[in-house]
Amino acid sequence: EYTRVIRDMYEGVRTKVRTVLGDTTDFPIDIGLHQGSALSPFLFTTVMDELTRDIQDEIPWCMLFADDIVLIDESREGVNNKLERWRDTLEAKGFKLSRSKTEYLHCRFSADEGDVASEVGIEGAIIPRVG
Repeated sequence: EYTRVIRDMYEGVRTKVRTVLGDTTDFPIDIGLHQGSALSPFLFTTVMDELTRDIQDEIPWCMLFADDIVLIDESREGVNNKLERWRDTLEAKGFKLSRSKTEYLHCRFSADEGDVASEVGIEGAIIPRVG
C-alpha cells in the first residue's frame, strides 16, 4: 500500500525553476528524489540501509544521515578499507560515490597518537581533510 502511494507521488511529476528573470517552462522530473520533500531523506536512508546492510558496522562506526554516510574507525587504514568497501558495494549496485563531495575529519583522541602520514583516499585519489 505504501509503495503504491509513494509511486503515485513520483509519477508524472513536473516542475519549473524560479529565476530573477521569471519562471522557466515546466519540465518532467524522471529520476531521483524530490528536492525539499520531507519524504526524500527517509526514502534515501531506507534504500541505502537495505543496499548496504551486509557491510554496515555497529553504531557509532557507521551511521546514515539523510544523504550522508559517516564511517568511523580508529585508524586511517581502517577508514580507507571501509571507504573502499562502501564504494565497491554501491558501484556494484549502480550507484556512484561522489568523490567531489567526500571529505574526512581526523579526530585526535590520544596525545600518543602522533601525526600520521597516511591519507584517506578512494582508488588512490586523496580525499580532502576538513576541520
